[in-house]
Amino acid sequence: MIIDMRLRPPWKSITTLAVYNFPPGGYAPEIKGAERPRSAAERSMDLLLQEMDESGIRWGVVMGRLADEQYGKITNEDIYELVEAYPNRFVGFPAVNSVRPRDSLDELRQVAEHPKMPGIHLEPMGSAPARAADDRVYYPLYAEAERLGIIAAISGGGLMGPDYTYVNPIAIQRVARDFPRLTLIMCHGGWPWVHQAIAVAYSCPNVYVSPDMYMIYPEMPGGLEYVRAANLLLADRIVYGTAYPTRPLPESVNDFHKLPFRDDQIKHKVLYATAARLLGLEK
Repeated sequence: MIIDMRLRPPWKSITTLAVYNFPPGGYAPEIKGAERPRSAAERSMDLLLQEMDESGIRWGVVMGRLADEQYGKITNEDIYELVEAYPNRFVGFPAVNSVRPRDSLDELRQVAEHPKMPGIHLEPMGSAPARAADDRVYYPLYAEAERLGIIAAISGGGLMGPDYTYVNPIAIQRVARDFPRLTLIMCHGGWPWVHQAIAVAYSCPNVYVSPDMYMIYPEMPGGLEYVRAANLLLADRIVYGTAYPTRPLPESVNDFHKLPFRDDQIKHKVLYATAARLLGLEK
């Protein structure tokens, strides 16, 4: 059984993202196995659910996006509607307004009252202007999330932002130490700052790492470092994700099982147990 921490279903505003609208060949045709999933090409939720079942994915985690307009938008209204339509398959992380974060304080309180909304999603490098995660403009949000006991998922890595200084995981380390009772998820695994992301999680017990495609794509530079970290230090704080629809779900799951994890217990933690505990899905 698997929890996918980075899954973007073919649902309403989600399909406006660039990842759904690349030319034929898919998200990254130069990467083996990265063709467009059938469910994404046909914009079919029924097909996606079939693909999830075939891949052993029990839950999908869907992150909202309220960043600069150039990056597209996943509205919080669509996140709520998705979870209400499929309450036994998806959980949501509504987005913080990365450009005007104070506008989202009420959103945090709404999230705290929803059983399938364990946290919020923030993309500081997608703001205009771009910011780092430890920019003080976000501190009232972190303080409120800590008070309410909800998770703050921060996308730190990948292709968003003007340059990679804005996703240096050291910024998340500062947030984690300033808010020690706030649980933080580092989405995209801090890539390309892989060693720094692992070191931050090692030094901060309230930080979890979600490398998604940056761990499971074959030959991804730095990908094996997440596996080594799970084998040695962080089996309880690294979680699995596919970044669907960047490639079909079965390929992502199959490639995960080819990674050199030390034993099946560690694989189970990364695939399911750690995220289930974190998201309150163990019941």
